[in-house]
Amino acid sequence: MDGRAGDVDLSAVRTFSKEYRVAKGAAGTYMVTRLPVACTAIAVRAYRAGGSGGVVNAQRNGGDLLAEPLATVTDTWAGWTHLQNVVFASGDTLSVVTADPAGSPSEVVVQVDFRVNP
Repeated sequence: MDGRAGDVDLSAVRTFSKEYRVAKGAAGTYMVTRLPVACTAIAVRAYRAGGSGGVVNAQRNGGDLLAEPLATVTDTWAGWTHLQNVVFASGDTLSVVTADPAGSPSEVVVQVDFRVNP
């Protein structure tokens, strides 16, 4: 911003995240959002509270963002930045996929980080 009312500095890279919390870590495919702007997925991260095992993936319009599902780690964030199928047009959908972890986790969180396309 240069201090003048209404001016916005668009030169900086703009990023945002979308996340979905799966109670009890139940297996399934969960719709997260419809993206309002053209953007590129830059990372998929997951956190599992309790339990053991279990994997996650994220999808753009039903196509996987990860070539191989991401293994979750108990009470720790795991992440991957080598993605595929990453360019989202305005209106594309984001969903997350979880596989049934063992040991009854209290929740699994899947987060996808995005960079807004110029």
